[in-house]
This record gives sequence, structure tokens and C-alpha cells, in this order.
Amino acid sequence: MVGEGGNQDLHYLLAWESLAERETKWNKFASDPEWLAKRAESERDGPIVASINNMFLQPTSFSAVK
Repeated sequence: MVGEGGNQDLHYLLAWESLAERETKWNKFASDPEWLAKRAESERDGPIVASINNMFLQPTSFSAVK
């Protein structure tokens, strides 16, 4: 275990052309019937995620993420 909480965190990056694109696509995903059914199935015995945090990051001028 390294640091507080060990390795219980999952981080992933998504790239968007704009905040408007992000909102449109994220809302479509969040309301997708197949996703909602799979989520309900996976959480049948209770939630599997303790919390979700969103952050908006801006690449630095020297970042390989462009």
C-alpha cells in the first residue's frame, strides 16, 4: 500500500473538443439504457463506487497530451 487509501482509486482521462461537446456526449452516455441496465445489475447488492470526482485539466505547453 502506498499513501492514504492504498490503490483504491481509478483515474482516467477523456479528451473533449469543448465543454459543450463534453456535456452533450456525457449526458448521452449517462442516459444510455444499456449502460443504466448494466450499472443496476452490477450494483444489485449495493454500490460499488464510494465517490466520483470530476476534474478539468489543461495540458501544459510541453505536454505530450494535445
